[in-house]
Amino acid sequence: MPSIRTHIWNGRPAPCEHDTLPIARIGTVQPHGVMMVVVPETGAVEHVSANVEEILGVPARLALGQPPMACFRDPESAGRLAEILRPGRRFFDNPTPLSANGRRFEAICHLRNGRLFIEIEPYVDAEHDYQSMVQAAMEQIARQTTVAGLYDAAARMMHHCTRYDRVKLYKWLSHGNGVVVAEHHAPDSKLPASFLGYHFSAADTPETAKEILRTGKTRQKPTQRGSVPLLTRGPDGEPAPSGDAVDMTDCWLRGIHPCDNGYNRNLGVGSNIIFPVCMDNTLWGLFVVHNKEEKFLNYDSRAVIEQMTMMFVSRLIELEANEARMGERQQLAMQMIGTIEGAQAMLAATAAARGSHLQAVRPHAMHAVSRHVAALAPTYVSANGVDAAEPGRPEDRFCADLLRVADADGAAVVRTGPGGHVHLVGSTPDALTVRGLAGLFGTRLPAFEEGGWRVFATDALADFVPGGAELRRVASGLLAAPIGSRGDMVMWFRRERVVDAVWAGRPPTTAELNSEAMFRPRSDFAAHRAPLAGASRPWLESEVLLAAQFAAAVGEFWQRQQRPAAPPPAPAPATPLAFGAMEPDQPLVVDQAQEPEPVGTMPALGFGFMPAPVAPSRWTSVG
Repeated sequence: MPSIRTHIWNGRPAPCEHDTLPIARIGTVQPHGVMMVVVPETGAVEHVSANVEEILGVPARLALGQPPMACFRDPESAGRLAEILRPGRRFFDNPTPLSANGRRFEAICHLRNGRLFIEIEPYVDAEHDYQSMVQAAMEQIARQTTVAGLYDAAARMMHHCTRYDRVKLYKWLSHGNGVVVAEHHAPDSKLPASFLGYHFSAADTPETAKEILRTGKTRQKPTQRGSVPLLTRGPDGEPAPSGDAVDMTDCWLRGIHPCDNGYNRNLGVGSNIIFPVCMDNTLWGLFVVHNKEEKFLNYDSRAVIEQMTMMFVSRLIELEANEARMGERQQLAMQMIGTIEGAQAMLAATAAARGSHLQAVRPHAMHAVSRHVAALAPTYVSANGVDAAEPGRPEDRFCADLLRVADADGAAVVRTGPGGHVHLVGSTPDALTVRGLAGLFGTRLPAFEEGGWRVFATDALADFVPGGAELRRVASGLLAAPIGSRGDMVMWFRRERVVDAVWAGRPPTTAELNSEAMFRPRSDFAAHRAPLAGASRPWLESEVLLAAQFAAAVGEFWQRQQRPAAPPPAPAPATPLAFGAMEPDQPLVVDQAQEPEPVGTMPALGFGFMPAPVAPSRWTSVG
């Protein structure tokens, strides 16, 4: 089953002129190392960086078309390269030590698109040995008990491994903007300026760069001196630029765009490393590590930090769920399912009660029960098509708990049937708008696909459904999950969150985003205050999962209640309530338990639930 994260559709960045920059196929290589692209079948170098003569002492025209060993006179190095080129080799013990021109190097190898990439970097000693770095990272991350503490500890550990001047932990927000949530400076830092709490515009990171970052690949830029071209044999047999022929997505030495170099120079940075923080294929944020002077971090240190980043993500998910009290909310959801089951039993018993004196009061009594559980029982009762709960009233406690389950500002239950019914709780759009939103799934909003998690979440509903300032104010955040397959649905809403943000430089205007200005290095990083709006608090992955499970559990209960429609009762002085009948000024009673689900529409999700205190349940832990 796909990750629950594939159902979270947060605010999208505004289009920007530089979003299509061919960063993966930039055609250049950073100047501190040599890149060779080898055809595995022949062992010949097809592409080589122009600095091969400067670093290894072999002209590019002599390296092209020859095996990589031709660039190394040292027998041990040549033997190790020959082992890398062994036919059928698919995995490599990176890094491989090499020597040339009296210097030590490390080779990092990988395969992509049928080509073997050999990246030759200068050898440098690590700040600490591999095992001690791993152990220290594990201990520091494991002992953290709060999200804020984890942020700070991770930034400190990043400095411990790199010894760079400044470490920033940058978290992405809605619409591609971001904020620095933690920062650590070396005691003797040559970059004293702090960006803690500063926001950065989405325009700082092109979409093509984010695509590469989503792979989890670390980006090291030990110098801002520009890049050298990648070369191949031209039509005349002489070295010529490779252009965009080579996909360097996975390469450490991939060249740097001049705009990126200028950006860092304007920050006063001589060397930087970017470690992406990914949850599944979603880019959560970045560790951005800056140094005033040029500095290179060896392969083992980078590998440790990539492992530390994965440990950070795992602990972050756990601590976020703890701070959101997801365990308590899961137990609450389980109790609510029990309440719905009890309410349905009361509705059925009341409907079956006989006695002519009950005829007038029975629909009203059933309406009170149905209203108490927010119309989530299979049998629901509607007085005028809309009910609105007030979470502070004792009789609306269940509705207040419906908000607590998702930590929402408002909720709505949409029921199909004669005339339809909407039950509103808290701060929501009006009933007509709620019905309209429910009808947009499969058109403006993604469809709920069978066979997986049937849920949708966004923190920026206005990106999908332009509805004016009022809709954005009360329902920037939407979390929706269908119940069954008739169109019934439970929806949660979060208000727009407007932040009085401090930005590192003025964010670009729409006109600037679509101009040549995006291809010039940004130079303004001074504090600029401007509101950040258009999105709600983001939905946690665990919250989205719990919503999907809650709606599925309600649907499964409805399905268990399905039964063939009973024949009409014989006339009698006192008859049971005829479901669907409506006397003047009487609530309408709809019994969907008598209307079986369409065959094959309920997904078999097979939840592995936690045991409940009374009876076994089927909830997947989200705590």
